[in-house]
Amino acid sequence: MLEKKKKWSFPHEFIIIVTMAVIACILTYIIPAGEYDRTNTESGIEVVNPDIFNYVQGSPVPFWEIPMLLVQGFYDSSNLVFAILIFTGSMQIIMATGSLRALTSTVIRKFGKRQSMAVALIMFVIAVLSSPMGYNPFIAFVPVALLLSYQLGYDEIVGVAMVCLAASMGPIAGMLNPSTTGIANELAGLPLFHGFGFRLIGFFAITAATIAYLLSYAKKVKADPTYSYVYGIKPSVTSEDIQDHEEKLTKRHIAVLSVFTVSLIILVYGATKLSWGFQEMSAFFLVLGLLGAIIYGMSLNEMCNHFIDGGKLVVRAIILISLARTISIILTNGNILDTVVHFVSSGMNYIPTFLQAPGMLLMHTVINFFITSGSGQAVVTMPVMLPVADIVGMSPETAILALNYGDGFTNLIFPHSAALMAFLVLSKVPYQIWLKFIWKLVLIWYAIASIILIIAHMIGY
Repeated sequence: MLEKKKKWSFPHEFIIIVTMAVIACILTYIIPAGEYDRTNTESGIEVVNPDIFNYVQGSPVPFWEIPMLLVQGFYDSSNLVFAILIFTGSMQIIMATGSLRALTSTVIRKFGKRQSMAVALIMFVIAVLSSPMGYNPFIAFVPVALLLSYQLGYDEIVGVAMVCLAASMGPIAGMLNPSTTGIANELAGLPLFHGFGFRLIGFFAITAATIAYLLSYAKKVKADPTYSYVYGIKPSVTSEDIQDHEEKLTKRHIAVLSVFTVSLIILVYGATKLSWGFQEMSAFFLVLGLLGAIIYGMSLNEMCNHFIDGGKLVVRAIILISLARTISIILTNGNILDTVVHFVSSGMNYIPTFLQAPGMLLMHTVINFFITSGSGQAVVTMPVMLPVADIVGMSPETAILALNYGDGFTNLIFPHSAALMAFLVLSKVPYQIWLKFIWKLVLIWYAIASIILIIAHMIGY
């Protein structure tokens, strides 16, 4: 009797990351080690000197060091990991009050058949808020979005995309992004968020395309549930979570939501005016969770249990985040990051003038595979790209816009993107299914961004 062949299954996310770590080790043996000379700006930021690049003694990373580097990834990711634990734990307390669930029921009743308008409005608000805040604080909102998506008759992909994609619009457009635009503008000698107006055009264009793409998918899922990419997969939201469509807002719900709204305003102010980092935002979310519990009348024991329940939701996510960090550690230890930047930037000389700005976008796409941090990419690449842009007659604003797009788009498709994995794990959407959903949208983004960059280069933005 012939043995039945095992059906091939897509590798687990852990396997993908570890495999990429092995490939990174191999690259340290193949790519010559090199480094730029580095100096400090007046504000103390260390940047590379694009005029001085030297090959150095190779320092390949042996495979047997991978286990130790995987552990180092956990240590180096501790700030983000603990922030996500606190974000989700505190949001779980707010969720347990039922206030956000009651709000979603109210939204559904108010909009009636205009469900698409509700999704579009929510996404636009999140997109605007993400401009100064980035997308990390919105990871905790996934359970709320999933609940709303199910109540509207959609699936997990609509729920997670409603938050994940919208929260990426601000960072991608770079209007008020301190990690990319802020650092890059400083390196170019420009005011902190100079060039806001033209970036705003890109924000509206890319956000509109994103909302339209998601609504098109949602409409098809609503009409035919079998169209869903996650059809047949056990849902992450149970029937008990969505059985009460007519839940009313009580005075306590309103009080909790009022505190929640004021807190969001304070959070935006802290992120934009006070330069809050993970530590400050984590402490803020702790206070938010405590206030929500007190206002709702929750006991301290109940509050602690809900906080722990929230932390359980992201265990898988924080493992992925920490494993992903290992790749950049390997490339840094192997001294090949600067070599990659050097070769990529040299390719600008072979690109036709009208395609140089989109070409720079593609270069940042390649570099972002190696340097997934927006601030890290800005510090390493812009001292090189800005002089290159000057040589080919490109404005620094256009070069910085290419950085914004190149960093932002790929953060939603690369498997070692920490935030993406956190979003997907919370929603229980497998990575390979996410790719099936998003790859066409990514191509649309690149097409829009290329047009915007060509126009920017032509008008001397």
